[in-house]
Amino acid sequence: MIRNLKIFSIFNSKGTPAIMVKIQTDNGSYSASIPSGTSKGKHEAKELPVERVLKNFSKIRPRFVGKDERDWRGIDSLLKELDGTENFSKLGENLSLSISIACARAAFENEIWKIHKPRMGMEFPIPIGNVIGGGKHLGGTDWQEFLVIPYGAKSPGEAVEIMVSIWASLGEELRKKKMLIGKNVENAWMTKLDDLKTLDLLSDVSEDWKVKLGIDFASSSLWDGKRYVYKKLGKSLTPSQQVDFITEVAEKYRLYYLEDPIQEDGFRQFMILNHILGKDCIIAGDDLYCTNPERLRKGIKNKATNGIIIKPNQIGTLSLADEVVRIAKERGMIIIPSHRSGETEDDWLADLSLAWDAPLIKSGITGSDMTKLNRLIELWEDIPEVKMAKLPL
Repeated sequence: MIRNLKIFSIFNSKGTPAIMVKIQTDNGSYSASIPSGTSKGKHEAKELPVERVLKNFSKIRPRFVGKDERDWRGIDSLLKELDGTENFSKLGENLSLSISIACARAAFENEIWKIHKPRMGMEFPIPIGNVIGGGKHLGGTDWQEFLVIPYGAKSPGEAVEIMVSIWASLGEELRKKKMLIGKNVENAWMTKLDDLKTLDLLSDVSEDWKVKLGIDFASSSLWDGKRYVYKKLGKSLTPSQQVDFITEVAEKYRLYYLEDPIQEDGFRQFMILNHILGKDCIIAGDDLYCTNPERLRKGIKNKATNGIIIKPNQIGTLSLADEVVRIAKERGMIIIPSHRSGETEDDWLADLSLAWDAPLIKSGITGSDMTKLNRLIELWEDIPEVKMAKLPL
C-alpha cells in the first residue's frame, strides 16, 4: 500500500529545474525523476514549470495515498482522469510520468524490466551513441546528432567501451586539427566542420571501429513552413529536394539510421523516403510520432517509417507508452527507446528497453546518460542466459 508521496525540485543535466517523486510503501521507498527535451515535437505531452508542478502535486497527492502500488496501470488511469486533457496540460507530463514510473518501480521492487513476463534468453539493446552534435543542441552543424552504433559488441560493457573510445579519439583528432569548439548539452563534440565534412570524418571512424553510422536530422528545426533552410550548408530545399538530398547522403555515406529526416508533419515525404531506403536503413520517427498512438496509427497507414523513437515523457505515463510500443511491435516496427537532452541521473530507460525487447537504445555517451548504460551492464550480469540483440536490418 502507498503510505506517502513526496516531491523534490532537482536539476537536470542542463542545470535547469526538474522534479523527482518518491513513493513510500509498506515494502520501501521508490523514486523517479523525469528528463526534459530541448528539441521538442509540437505533438508532445505538456511539460509544466516546476513551480506549477509542485502546486499540482499538493492537490492530487491525497488521491494516491492508500492505493495498491501493484496496480500501476490503475494508477496511470487515475493520473489521466485527474488531468482530464489530451496532453497532460493540466498536471504536466513531468508530474504524471514521475508518479507513474515511481509506482511501477514500487510494483516490481525497482526491477521494472519485469513489467512484462521475463523471458529466458533476453536480448539486450545495442546502444546508439551521440558523438558530434549541432542544431538546437548547439554545434557547427545543421543536423542535430551524429551517431555511432557498435553493432559488433558482445556485451553492453564492450559497446560502451567502443563508444567512449570513439568519442575520446574524435575529440583528440579535432583538437589537433584546431576544429574543436567544445561540448554541447549532450556532451557531444561541437566542431567547426559542416554536416558533410563531419560525415567524411566519421566514415573513416566507422571503418576503423566497425560501427554503423546514423544521424538525427531533427528536420522540423530546419523547416520554415515551405522549405528546409540549411544555414551552415547554405541550402534551401523544397520537400522533394530534401528527400533527394537525404537519399544521396544516406547512400554515399552508407548510413544505417535516419531519425526525423523529414519535418514532423511530412508523412508523404517520410513514406517516399521509407520506400527508397527502408530495406537497408532504419527510418525512425521521433517528432513525427511523439510516442502518441494516434500519430503512430497515421504513420502506419501511410507506411511512413520502419522505426519509432519511444520517449515516455512525450505521452505522460508508462502504460500509455507501453501501449504505443505494443501497437508498433504488432506492425513489425523497430522500437528505439531514447533519452532526452536534459537528462537526470535516473536509469529507468534501461529497464524499459529490456521490458520492450528493443533492439536499440539511444543515449548520450558520457555525463548523466552513463547511469542508463551502467544499468544495462548491471542487468547483463544479474539476468541469466542473456545475449546482445542483432541489428534489425
